[in-house]
Amino acid sequence: MSAYPETMLAAVYRDGDLEVKRMPRPKPGRGEALLKIEAAALCATDIKIWQKGHRNINEGTEAILGHEVVGRVVQTGEGIDENLLGMRVVVPPNVGCGFCPACLRGWDSYCPAYKAYGVGLNGGLAEYMLLTSASISRGGLVEIPEHIPTKIAALAEPVSCCYRGLKDCELKAGETVLIAGTGPMGILAIMTARVMGAAKIIAADPVEGRREISKAFRADHVLDPARDSFKEELFALTGGWGIDVVMVTAPFSGAQLQGIDAAAIGGRINLFAGLAAGDTLNNFPSNLVHYRGLKVTGTTGTTPREMRLVVSLMAGNRLDQLRDAVTAVFPLMEAKKAFEEAKQGSGLKILLVPDGGAAV
Repeated sequence: MSAYPETMLAAVYRDGDLEVKRMPRPKPGRGEALLKIEAAALCATDIKIWQKGHRNINEGTEAILGHEVVGRVVQTGEGIDENLLGMRVVVPPNVGCGFCPACLRGWDSYCPAYKAYGVGLNGGLAEYMLLTSASISRGGLVEIPEHIPTKIAALAEPVSCCYRGLKDCELKAGETVLIAGTGPMGILAIMTARVMGAAKIIAADPVEGRREISKAFRADHVLDPARDSFKEELFALTGGWGIDVVMVTAPFSGAQLQGIDAAAIGGRINLFAGLAAGDTLNNFPSNLVHYRGLKVTGTTGTTPREMRLVVSLMAGNRLDQLRDAVTAVFPLMEAKKAFEEAKQGSGLKILLVPDGGAAV
């Protein structure tokens, strides 16, 4: 007989609505494992699905959202090493087919047939989450030490997305970084760039409140990209040279153009955020890219390797300020209230916890 209840609480999305209700607790089959959720952080993707739906969630279909999770393995199916029981883990959310060229490189988030926890697979806004055999076989259990606080551990996935983008830009110690857009992911990017060795970090956002928050998270300079003098100010801060690495976390083509225009000779630009529907990057400055020798990259999602590296940084107390990026904690029962607050955009990261917050 199972030591765990037959039902669980979950925040269930269906056709634009979110309801916390009881549903059957998943039972792990062969190659699967059951995770008891410690905390789950809300992502902009969760809010977007709640407001606009998702192409991979059919009308009338119930889905448990949430992919930024930390939890503990409490049950394993046949074929899984029982030594995993009790392990505290974070979870790479994207699960590829395992056979396509992207998967063979470990790039599950680019797999044409990928599924993800929270989209296609039930996610972590629940008391328990089922980890699939495909996920586990592709490195989907990343152990995280017990001493790392919940508020930090729950952010391993989004931080590793930032790490991946900056690594793709080959950020080197001593370089200057521009973070264009300082919403939650921009703030995480500031901290990530700092721990990766950036000597000077410039944060740009048109919202004054966000610029002030950037200062609290140790941005060296904050600028308003809406000012006519924005480019002049940027180049003045770099002695006329420009920016070595630009990460554009704002989902606007104008921010992408500003980022490319700000880059130094040999600069690297990461288009981190996707554009909103109907927004297009017109008049791409190809001559600028050509004559300055720029590299324009894009990244989406993360990999088990990036998550393990970020967990190592967390374990070494290099990302302790992450706890300050969690600006609200809600019990799972108040999931809809948490989504409403996240929609306002006034805070940073919001956690949902099944036990009402005691673990945090």
